[in-house]
Amino acid sequence: MTATQQTQFANNVPTVECVSIRPEMALRWLEISNTNNRKVSDQHVHRLARDMSEGKWRLTHAGIAFDSNGILLDGQHRLWAITMAGVTVEMYVWRNVAPEVLMTIDCGKTRSMADILNIAGKNGEVTHQHLATLRSMLGGFVNSPSLSPAETSLALRTHHDAIAFAIENLPVVGTVRGVSTATTRAVIARAWYSVDHDQLAQFCRVLSTGMIENTDDTIIIKLRDQLMATGSLRNRTIQKEFYGKIECVLLHWLHGETRSILRPVRAEHFMLPEEVVD
Repeated sequence: MTATQQTQFANNVPTVECVSIRPEMALRWLEISNTNNRKVSDQHVHRLARDMSEGKWRLTHAGIAFDSNGILLDGQHRLWAITMAGVTVEMYVWRNVAPEVLMTIDCGKTRSMADILNIAGKNGEVTHQHLATLRSMLGGFVNSPSLSPAETSLALRTHHDAIAFAIENLPVVGTVRGVSTATTRAVIARAWYSVDHDQLAQFCRVLSTGMIENTDDTIIIKLRDQLMATGSLRNRTIQKEFYGKIECVLLHWLHGETRSILRPVRAEHFMLPEEVVD
């Protein structure tokens, strides 16, 4: 600690400076100063580290805070992310912060992912339906990936047209419970890349309205009845089961086939562009 810092601590005056925090510096602070903090969220650290290593991190007012004894009050996840990413990151570092401020740190209303992206303004209007469809579409048969705001923004821009098509053709208003869900839209958004859009739109119309347009549509009605009977798909096991059933029905319907029993497929049939191996 420098003489200037000692004087500042003695005067109980909070100070702030912009510091280029190196991985070894972050690790040293964590080892020496992180003596009384909340449990680390590995998932959050990984998200921050990916942004840092990919150059997506931005300098903001939020940074690192130490009290007058040099104890870390705020910023442990950012410091762990720096060590994991192995890169130097600029952050504001506050010193001589009164411990009482912990009563107000992170106590405000948490911004949702939609709030963050709408404020950033790079993706147009982002709704819960956009984000839920994106997560389900990227997850497919596996668990949805945990994305940072920067990663979510990029994924939304990448798949904007597919997601917009799914939401437009499977709207919440005017449809029955259980039909227009993120799980259903995810299959439609994936199929958007490889299936004729007019056919997809017809599939969605029959599924959402229950009105048969040709004889092959009876298989869609069977799926609709099952979705309506199940309602909201909140259980992850049930979501995967119906994700496979929706793909199964869409595949058979596209080939003009009918089925008396709807058995879910177990592998992905509608690949995203980034999943296609040359």
